Amino acid sequence: MLCSCLLLLMLAAVPVTAAVLVSNPPGTASVTVIMPAADTHLRQSIGTTTGQGTPEPQVPEWRSMAMGGLFAFAVARPVAADNQTSILPARTNRINELRQELIPADLRQPAQFPIFRVAVILIIAVAVVAAILYFLFRRRPVPAKEDVKKPEVPVSSATMVEPSPAVRQSAEIPVSPPGVQFPASLEQKYRDPEFIGEGGLARVFRVKRIKDGTVVAVKVPIRYDEATGTHFTRDMTVWQGLHHPNIIAIYAANILPVPYIEMEYARSSLAAMKFPVRESEALAIVRRVARGLAYAHAHGIVHRDIKPENILITDDGTPKITDWGLARPVTDARQSSVISFSPVYAAPEQIAPTRYGKPGARTDIYQLGVLLYEMLTGTVPFRSEEMLELNQAILSETPPRPVWPGVHVDRIRQIITKCLAKNPDDRYESVAALIADLDSMDTGT
Repeated sequence: MLCSCLLLLMLAAVPVTAAVLVSNPPGTASVTVIMPAADTHLRQSIGTTTGQGTPEPQVPEWRSMAMGGLFAFAVARPVAADNQTSILPARTNRINELRQELIPADLRQPAQFPIFRVAVILIIAVAVVAAILYFLFRRRPVPAKEDVKKPEVPVSSATMVEPSPAVRQSAEIPVSPPGVQFPASLEQKYRDPEFIGEGGLARVFRVKRIKDGTVVAVKVPIRYDEATGTHFTRDMTVWQGLHHPNIIAIYAANILPVPYIEMEYARSSLAAMKFPVRESEALAIVRRVARGLAYAHAHGIVHRDIKPENILITDDGTPKITDWGLARPVTDARQSSVISFSPVYAAPEQIAPTRYGKPGARTDIYQLGVLLYEMLTGTVPFRSEEMLELNQAILSETPPRPVWPGVHVDRIRQIITKCLAKNPDDRYESVAALIADLDSMDTGT
């Protein structure tokens, strides 16, 4: 832009220069009218006389030109201000006329164009333009670009639900989403972090503990808000007190330098298993999960989110319950500000607590029934893409009759039906009673 303005102003200076040259072209001057006496002197200074007779000796041309120029300068001075009308612009210089008349043709020299004068005018014009532009741009500096801080998107702490698992991935370890980084403040405790999973509130990394090289899992929050704080606080206070072969163990937990939970590492989960499975395998897994829940219930803790993603499988095939962030003491009468569950595994009391009462130990029994149903048939009892339709089915519809090849089909159907009763009072009174019915069947394990 600066170059364009400079070029335009330089071009604008050209007409000014041309006007100066036209008003005073090369070889002309604004002089007073030369009187006859001055004319005689001019002729003599050029080297010849105007009268008759023998011409005067010729003066060298360079001397004649110099004398004529000096004389013309002397007689061509401006007239006083009160006689300005006597000054006439001489369009044809009298000195040049006399030179043309008196100097022989072979000695005449053409008038020279005043290149020096034009160059000086142009240089002055460019300097003036540059100075003007400098001061203009100096007074109007271009404001520096300010860093625009993107507004943070508020994270709602209202109802959090997970999408229904229409298609399960067969891979054991999910692909790390772009930008997932292990907290730098934990690198003094752990090395070789590897992202292995993510839930609604937290991410889990497989790491090695620096002090002894033990492979563990570290759970860290995705966000730092009230919902996440509630989840992690509950994990720390509830989960740390549970020690059972069918519950993932917690080794350490803290809120500094960042909230984190160090826990037992398991390579896979039920979510990575392809359903349906054999009847005996399904019964063996559900029985062990039930034992872990019975232990938690005996300590006054209910899980309320039993699903394949929360049942991890160790290298020796042992199922272990994880993610106790939604767990709550049975005697806790406080109303939760965060309503969270997985829709297709939700019990009726989680959807309509005013109708069926608050979720409790029998909520875990309902979800065990859904898990057993899915492992045997390959599908959940109720499924819909519309949340309203799914909720209505869970609250009012009878589950489709499960069908699978097996030895104890009828007996297992009775167990599933009792677990999936709409009214919590119609289900098993405890997980221990459910385990007793499962153990009554000869499963060969």
